Amino acid sequence: MKRIILSLGLVVALVLASVGVQAAAASGASTNPVEQFTGKIWQETSPNGKAAFLFGIESALTVEYFVHGKLAEKAAKDGKRPVYTLSPFEKGWMKAFQGVSRAEIIDMLDAWYAANPKDLDRPVLSVIWYELIEPRLAAGK
Repeated sequence: MKRIILSLGLVVALVLASVGVQAAAASGASTNPVEQFTGKIWQETSPNGKAAFLFGIESALTVEYFVHGKLAEKAAKDGKRPVYTLSPFEKGWMKAFQGVSRAEIIDMLDAWYAANPKDLDRPVLSVIWYELIEPRLAAGK
């Protein structure tokens, strides 16, 4: 079980590191990997690369959800109150994108950047949170 978690974590780290390295090389701006992956780089990324980026995020969220479940299970066994450790981003992603395919998220991001060409320097994760997740949560989706 621990090997599966570690393997998934390694896969996620490698995917995100790969995207971050590509983004850093292309932009040369920030050393923060989140800030490096901007709309400009998103537009230049292949469909498979975009899907891999989202897969990395989804994999990390899945690992966090699984770990949280195990911690809650252990706390219950020990007669303690479970601690909820999922971040607002993790909870928001799971709720906003429930039943939404990776291809649909890619389409949403593509459409947002196409409609906002002056914002191509904006990080993809910022757009995901503020333009996709938060509005969907506010709408109750």
